[in-house]
Amino acid sequence: MKMTNVLCALMLGLPAAAMAGPMPAKAPAPANPSSKLSDLDTQMIAHQHAVNQTEIAMGKLAQANGSAAVKKYGATLVKDHTQGDKDITALAKKKGVATIPADMAMSESDKKDQADMTAKMKGMKGADFDRMFLDMMSAAHDREITKIDADIAVVTDADLKTALQKTKPVLQSHSDTAKSLQTTVTSSMEMK
Repeated sequence: MKMTNVLCALMLGLPAAAMAGPMPAKAPAPANPSSKLSDLDTQMIAHQHAVNQTEIAMGKLAQANGSAAVKKYGATLVKDHTQGDKDITALAKKKGVATIPADMAMSESDKKDQADMTAKMKGMKGADFDRMFLDMMSAAHDREITKIDADIAVVTDADLKTALQKTKPVLQSHSDTAKSLQTTVTSSMEMK
């Protein structure tokens, strides 16, 4: 008789399990439901992860194409953003986000702009590279500082808020260094 029920269910397009007996209870809720991140908080983590990955790549590009001072700055970017990425991915895992969703990180137009800029900079060396790179780093870090301030104001997870607050001075230092190097690069070009 049970086989007849299963065959009927299959013929009607119903899952066989629906006819096999009572459904098992839902999976248990996480032990600490407060550790679940909101969609906005998850988006903030995804954005921070994408920023870190971009800055690591740009730092490596600076190490390959820049002057000595810009290479040193590039090494700092790689070191700081590698640590920042370890921290943000560890936080994501702690909060139950096993894979950081790349589709939440940035818009398609931002991705295209970034790819275009990176491609253009790969062909540059020396003072031209330094100037463009430092302009970009100064502006990008200033934008990220503004975004972090806005995110800190609306973040719902206390641990994420602390992480963002910890990240802000690092970004400020990167911005300040880029501005300082911009002055140095401009001055050295004027002397030539």
